[in-house]
Amino acid sequence: MFNNKKERDNMKNTILVVEITTFNDKSYIYSIKKDADTLEKATEYLVALKTLNNKKSVSYEMFNPLGQFDVNREVA
Repeated sequence: MFNNKKERDNMKNTILVVEITTFNDKSYIYSIKKDADTLEKATEYLVALKTLNNKKSVSYEMFNPLGQFDVNREVA
């Protein structure tokens, strides 16, 4: 999967923004929409996608190498 140590180290810091499409039979399709090297960049992209999304069957989440994570940010 990774060709060298540098690629493995870069992946450790990568955050994926993933589109999740849900079908009536409760099956899912996952599609990577963006990869970011900081939480700030990933969050900006996630907020933009969620704002523009008007489909009930589509949602967006962030994943890091350990799995899905939930980021609750208070907006001042």
